Amino acid sequence: MAILVLTVVPTIAAYGLSFGFASGIMDFSVGSLMILTGMCSAIAGHYFGIAGMLIAAIVVAVFLDFVVGGLFALLKIPSLVISLGALMVFEIIGKTLSVKLGEVAPAISTGLYIKTPAKLTFLGAPPWNFIVLILAAVLHYLLYYRTKFSTQARMVGSDELIAKNIGIKPLKVKFTTFLVGGAFLGMAAMLSACYSSAVGYKVEMASISMVFKPMMAVIIGMSLEKFVKMPVGIFIGSLCISIIFTGIIALGWPDSLQNVILGIFMLVVLAFPTIQKKIADTKRRNSVKHSFESKAA
Repeated sequence: MAILVLTVVPTIAAYGLSFGFASGIMDFSVGSLMILTGMCSAIAGHYFGIAGMLIAAIVVAVFLDFVVGGLFALLKIPSLVISLGALMVFEIIGKTLSVKLGEVAPAISTGLYIKTPAKLTFLGAPPWNFIVLILAAVLHYLLYYRTKFSTQARMVGSDELIAKNIGIKPLKVKFTTFLVGGAFLGMAAMLSACYSSAVGYKVEMASISMVFKPMMAVIIGMSLEKFVKMPVGIFIGSLCISIIFTGIIALGWPDSLQNVILGIFMLVVLAFPTIQKKIADTKRRNSVKHSFESKAA
């Protein structure tokens, strides 16, 4: 049960990343965005209850992704550069919000972290977090397989030049993936705030590590897409990662070794699609060669 609970937030965050990832977007601002969104969601929960918490999470996350996506479409520079710049800005905003709120509302913020209302922390525990996960998975399936924009996003990620030649606007499609992904990131941020009972700020790009687990889950989900649909594949990938890290913690290994294993696992996961493609190409070439050699001259 503990492993399943730890899988929920990375899975929903991976759902948000999958649309941009399919179109060729690398967004490293996800961690800082979720922290800032979780803070705003927790604050709204104190004043407006569960409805305010959910609405604030989705609205803030979509707005922040609107800013990042808008800068990407306007400046036309690589998403990696935009996301790293946004990451640093979001981290500073989160720190400032937590510190300033601690001065005027100590019941909500200690200055180091913003508290989640105690009456709403049940959302981060079973069965409510699993209900949100199932709803997010169904929504992801409908958006990923039943919408025009998602099909266009996959075409842009496959070959942007061909997609542009047949009338698709790559920048518009990529901008839309930011907005759609923001809704899932908002849900993940809200559940994370409820699960941990508080949201603390991170600085000096410390939040960048939060993107690695969802990113690896997306890559595993894409690799498994020929066997299962993306929502299920992403969940399987996230579950595998949670099992590995829960095992590391159970063995009592130090944090430094956990980071080493995370780095190695990330390299393996990132290299897997390339290795898989090379194996498939080799098999195809050998098959064609064998078919020609077996025929008469």
